[in-house]
Amino acid sequence: YLGSRAAFRTTDNMSRMQESGRYALDAMSREVRMAGYVGCGNLQSATVNTIANPPVPVMSSATAVTGQDFTAAAANFLGTTITRPAGDTLSLMGAFGGGVPLVGNLVPSNANIQIAGNPYGFAVGDVLMVTDCKNADIFRPTSISNAGGVTMAHGNSTNTGNRVGNYGPDGIVFKMQQFTYFIGINPTTNNRALYRTELTTGVPQGTQEVVEHVEDMQITYGLDTNGDRAVDAYASATGVANWAQVVSVRISLLVASPENNITTSNQRYIFNNAAVNALDNRMYQTFTATIGVRNRLP
Repeated sequence: YLGSRAAFRTTDNMSRMQESGRYALDAMSREVRMAGYVGCGNLQSATVNTIANPPVPVMSSATAVTGQDFTAAAANFLGTTITRPAGDTLSLMGAFGGGVPLVGNLVPSNANIQIAGNPYGFAVGDVLMVTDCKNADIFRPTSISNAGGVTMAHGNSTNTGNRVGNYGPDGIVFKMQQFTYFIGINPTTNNRALYRTELTTGVPQGTQEVVEHVEDMQITYGLDTNGDRAVDAYASATGVANWAQVVSVRISLLVASPENNITTSNQRYIFNNAAVNALDNRMYQTFTATIGVRNRLP
């Protein structure tokens, strides 16, 4: 009975570790691939104009994919109360959701635009983007009226300047999002987990736990240094001199078993090219994926 119970616990914990690692990489991979998406064009072919006032970040090739190596001084960051005990961060910016076509008030000097319904729940203060294949303007609506159609105003209280695009009926409005992934400590369970913050109303909010028992995250970036749209070298965040050169992201996650006392002795594992002796009797497994940024690849 004791042998069967120990085998069951080992199998159950290993299955949960694999499920957590695969889910975490899948969720992050989808957004890495879409980073820098601005509709049917991309940041290399479209003119992108951010008229939303700070703290909304300027959307550009240098901000679509960014990261930060872990430092002890960065235990708290991005306005969240979740503590960072270890691990790098990864920030991804782009239009990740669905879009709604424009139907009226399309000239740049007009501070109102009309859209064909509001199925995605665009709200006052959201960071939105109106785009076609040539231009994209990032703004924050100051009012949304549903009378006689959906009309969104973007006044100068949260925006500066006019749109650069003269959009036709092919223009589409997306929600512009920026997600930042990091390792944090759950204040309820005191366990480490993979967290994500979302850019909301111009500031990072909505911190959510994505996957529990993710102990560490290390990220390196594939750089295209000669303009041929292929990786020439990999570097950590501190080694990236030009974020516009990032064409791929390599993510390594260290996932621990939910339960302790699974192994009879402390496990020795390899993570971030180093051998580590575990401090407890949990199981540990490394999950790694290299993801291309589609808008920067051939």
